[in-house]
Amino acid sequence: MFKISNYNIIAENPFYYLSFPDVIKDKKTNDLYLVYRSGEGHHPTDSNLYLLMSKDNGISWNIKYIFNTSLKENGYVWNCPRLSYLPDKSLNIICDVKTGQNERTCTFKVIILKIKTYPLINKTFKSNINNMKKSINITEMNGMVPDKIIKFKDKLYCANHIMDKKHYTLTQLINYSRDNGKTWFDCNILGRSDRHAFCEGSIINVKDKFLIAYLRDNIKGRKFYKYLSNDGYNWIDKGSIPIYGHRATTLLDKDRLFMSYRNTQDIGISLMTSNLDYRGKEKNIEIIQIEKEFEDNLFHCGYTGLIKISGNNYFLTYYIKKDRENPVIKSCFIKYQK
Repeated sequence: MFKISNYNIIAENPFYYLSFPDVIKDKKTNDLYLVYRSGEGHHPTDSNLYLLMSKDNGISWNIKYIFNTSLKENGYVWNCPRLSYLPDKSLNIICDVKTGQNERTCTFKVIILKIKTYPLINKTFKSNINNMKKSINITEMNGMVPDKIIKFKDKLYCANHIMDKKHYTLTQLINYSRDNGKTWFDCNILGRSDRHAFCEGSIINVKDKFLIAYLRDNIKGRKFYKYLSNDGYNWIDKGSIPIYGHRATTLLDKDRLFMSYRNTQDIGISLMTSNLDYRGKEKNIEIIQIEKEFEDNLFHCGYTGLIKISGNNYFLTYYIKKDRENPVIKSCFIKYQK
């Protein structure tokens, strides 16, 4: 059973489109970090990544860094960020950049921005991407909407997808690194189908035994689809799960799966939980709607960040528009009791 409390607006600006938040918990201090993108529209020509920090478990937030890119000055803009810790214990923003506003024709690259080189000071640090060469890794990954970086056995994995012009569909890729994230030359196809348009994969590591990937099907009204791999290279199609949505954010807490997502059936932001058995099968699925959105705003809400705070308490962040001129970044605290 879910119990929701303390809805908060983390960031709002009537003149800018705020979107795509993610959140992570510091492994040492338990501070929270949150990233989101700001631009003049859904497909901006100028963009900023805002990195915020909370010392009170997500109740209040302070801006620490602002990273800017623009089509005019840099030739590309930020798209969808994620936060991950790499084996060197550094905090990293993983984000794709795009060379134009039309996603069907522009070029995408995945960037890893290392935060540990900046001391966490109390004043906001603002920088253009051209000034951050020592801290930025323009990776070999050419996909878009990257997932968090996942360690599985002896390698790192990052899911991202491409506009597959050769096969006239979206194709879900997965890249892997053999050197702790320095290079990402290795890539294989996670999911591709003539009947589906797979993208926005979210991956969990199940006790270092196998990986599960939950994929968006970009055909209207379709369910999430699921793939499983024992080695990170070969992926088995496990069919759909009874969840209708976009951009899953997954969290595995022992044997319990949590998934937040843009709900395309009931229109809004939802959270699912289920038991996960030893074969990776979801059992006893429960769903709660976090917040309802107007039907016309389906594509202006939902991409989420999800973490465990402590015990059975979880923190969820998302973006939503409602009757505002532009979306805002919101959060809520959730308790789950079996």
